[in-house]
Amino acid sequence: MNEKRVSGKGSMNNRKGFTLVEAMIVICIMAVVAAIAIPQFQKMAINGNLKAAAKDVLSDFSSMRGRAISENANFSIVFNIGSNNYTVPGLASPKTPTYFANDIRVDSTSFGSTITFQTRGTTSPPGDKTISLTNGRGSTATITIGTAGRIYVQYNLK
Repeated sequence: MNEKRVSGKGSMNNRKGFTLVEAMIVICIMAVVAAIAIPQFQKMAINGNLKAAAKDVLSDFSSMRGRAISENANFSIVFNIGSNNYTVPGLASPKTPTYFANDIRVDSTSFGSTITFQTRGTTSPPGDKTISLTNGRGSTATITIGTAGRIYVQYNLK
């Protein structure tokens, strides 16, 4: 009397996998999450480009300041605001122009187009120097070189 009943659909306990309805619900939930997350990733990437550009400028400032001190010579960095790049002249093999990403531009400088690091690590002429970079979202990075040569960046991200 222990007969097993066999049917074409199988019992509920032996069913494996997902139904089409369950799979469609999961896909819809993933689509909603992606629709919310993608714009946030785009903002993060755009602001990431600004941070990278600011760090590149900061790195070149620090490098030229260090070289000026160690080699007992003046080193300059020249910004070409119209072409959105900068160069480091005066080296044995001058660095080719460094271009900013398409959406990043030099917004303003407090030193004109050339900043010179003197042998003591200070800038010429004396005083705080700033350069402001802006991206397509309106976020800014302001790089400041203090009178004593301290270099730092402040961000205003949108």
